[in-house]
Amino acid sequence: MAAGNVFWDAIARLYNSESGTSHIIRTNDELRVWNDIGSAVKFQKGRVIIGPDVIPDCFYIVKSGVVMAYEELDNGSELAYFFMERNSVLLEANLILSKAPGVSFRALEDSMLIRVTREQLLRALEDNPMVLISLLSSVSNKFLDAMDANREMKKHDAYWRVCGLLIEFAEKYGAQYDGKVLIRRRISVQLITDMLGINRATTVRSMRKLRDLGLVEHINGYYCVRSIEALRRHQENNA
Repeated sequence: MAAGNVFWDAIARLYNSESGTSHIIRTNDELRVWNDIGSAVKFQKGRVIIGPDVIPDCFYIVKSGVVMAYEELDNGSELAYFFMERNSVLLEANLILSKAPGVSFRALEDSMLIRVTREQLLRALEDNPMVLISLLSSVSNKFLDAMDANREMKKHDAYWRVCGLLIEFAEKYGAQYDGKVLIRRRISVQLITDMLGINRATTVRSMRKLRDLGLVEHINGYYCVRSIEALRRHQENNA
């Protein structure tokens, strides 16, 4: 097969898949390619993968577990930015640009990552067009997600964004429980505040309003959404 046909065939397999855009690695074929290129590394819960001022000599793909990007503040607290789960890619742009990430990455639970060094990446780029497409997809998705988040932040108020984050958590981590959707991760008011970059008091008022409306409950340390669709309709009505 000609090189050009291989290139476009790789694109077709990536973008004609039924998987959504939430995962950076879109297909099993793509994941197998990175498995062959890199090596598996285990990070125990709580272990810091990289600090904010370190220029990485590799990037990672999450095979299992959860990695958090966060910033340590002067007062000793942490500001959480986002979570990365299975098939997520981290530090690829930093490796290419030889630039420190500016935030820290830590394993929130025992996690298995694929580690790809610069040398491994350069060798793979010569042989497999899917490697280039995969990297372009990763960086492009993150850029578009950042643009969408910035647009939503300017377009909608904090209450709307709290609803949106709860919907996202419910869709990612939700499980049916007593006719409702239980978010199977412990989510604190502070975490919501940090992720949305809003005032804590605003988060408290928003969560209280959602509980008073019967849209959200707090059960044994976990948040429970009455219905994702009901919460989404409420969010749309408050746009």
